[in-house]
Amino acid sequence: MPDSILLIDDDADELRAVGDYFDGIGYAVGRAETAEAGFQAFYSMRPDVVILDLHLSSARGLEVLEQLRSRGGSVIFLIEQDNAETAVRAMQIGAEYFLTKPVDLNYLNVATARVCDKVRLVRQYALLREALDRLLSLPWPGKGRELQQVVERLPADLRKAGGAGRSEGAGGGADGRHQPQALAEVERAHIEKTLTFHKGNRTRAAHELGISRATLINKIKVYGLDI
Repeated sequence: MPDSILLIDDDADELRAVGDYFDGIGYAVGRAETAEAGFQAFYSMRPDVVILDLHLSSARGLEVLEQLRSRGGSVIFLIEQDNAETAVRAMQIGAEYFLTKPVDLNYLNVATARVCDKVRLVRQYALLREALDRLLSLPWPGKGRELQQVVERLPADLRKAGGAGRSEGAGGGADGRHQPQALAEVERAHIEKTLTFHKGNRTRAAHELGISRATLINKIKVYGLDI
């Protein structure tokens, strides 16, 4: 099943162009030209990501963003350039990203893919948590049989997690042997990757990493990053 996005944009030409772009690269795309239509579409399709671009006042746009967030929406918020106050408020409300217009569609695609990955992981974690809670509530004699049934119901990528933990991507070598890696090395690589994605923007990178901008700047100095 393809990842799904909902575009809310009261500019018909932009709505068509962006919608056609994402439709062409394999997304399931919903479109709405008003906030009200957007809310209705959100309830009916439950998209993985909402891309919100309303040519309204900043206050109205933030109000729509807040309502979508309160309904569990993962939102990428498009704003006009040189509007730092709106950008900060959007991140405080919980926008996954704010992007300034005109938006490069390739960059928007990358941001959308990252949000879809995050949403997928959150859903899988919730499914795993539910399965484990159910398993732990059983008496011991039934746990082995029930565990097998739980594993069979998990998504394929989670069922493979045990094997992945022994691969290179989890700190193991190609032969399955453990290869030690310092926590600082992992953190440095993650910070560098995040900064590169945001083209060196400290504010956006800090928000995604869940740390303050000052903390990020300090870590950049500590790790000697030049981005």
